[in-house]
Amino acid sequence: MTKTRLVALLSVLALLAAMPLATVLAQQPVPPHKFYGMVMVEGEAPPEGTIVTASVMVMAEGEDGEMIEETRKIGEAMTDAMGNYVLTTMGNAMYIGKDVMFMVMVGDEEAVDAMPSMESVMWTQGGVDSVDLEVGEAPPRTGDGTPIVRGPAGPRGPAGAAGADGADGAQGPAGPRGPAGADGHDGHDGHDGADGADGAAGARGPAGPAGADGSDGADGSNGAAGAQGPAGPAGPAGPAGADGAAGATGPAGAAGGGGALAVVALIIAIVGVVAAGGAFIAGRRG
Repeated sequence: MTKTRLVALLSVLALLAAMPLATVLAQQPVPPHKFYGMVMVEGEAPPEGTIVTASVMVMAEGEDGEMIEETRKIGEAMTDAMGNYVLTTMGNAMYIGKDVMFMVMVGDEEAVDAMPSMESVMWTQGGVDSVDLEVGEAPPRTGDGTPIVRGPAGPRGPAGAAGADGADGAQGPAGPRGPAGADGHDGHDGHDGADGADGAAGARGPAGPAGADGSDGADGSNGAAGAQGPAGPAGPAGPAGADGAAGATGPAGAAGGGGALAVVALIIAIVGVVAAGGAFIAGRRG
């Protein structure tokens, strides 16, 4: 057998011998991390049997196949009568370097975050750490541990004198300009208000200038003649008219009969004068 074949055979035998050893090492469990300490709730030890849990945030596959971060509980313990606990977590390589969060069941199984005494609690393989847990604020105490009970607040004292104004500080640099805001929506048109009552009449202004002469109206048609009114009363008698010219001399009357004719002629003359005067007055009235 040549030297090269011998080296190759030894290499194969070494590989076959190492495979079971690697399988055994891979199946070895990861050592857990143990925590112990005291739990205080509002400055007092909680009732015996109070549950303390430890959790870490891990990446897990969600329902849609995407990887999401979720909280996984890795251990649980109960307190004793003094409030002490001892909590051993599950060992898992995926917990290495993760921050451990503690919770305490207060009252009717209500989980409340607990503040650890250590600034940061990190999970390690085979770690053992003393971590005190506190829930709420502890009341102030005297030197011998007795809780201090505060009485009611007293009356408010008078205000003190105003202090002098302090010096103005230096102006800081201008901040960056913010983004422009979105355009606002147009407002709705308001309803018209009700008409106001009429105001009192103002003082009478001066007369305006005379307008232009209007055009002549059309001539109206002549109305029908009215009925003749009744005759008025007779007016007073007018003055006597002038004597008329003397008539021609009549023929001589028969002898013995001249006196009666003269009387008749005189009466006729008087009637003629009266008729002439009435005609004159009627003519002036007309």
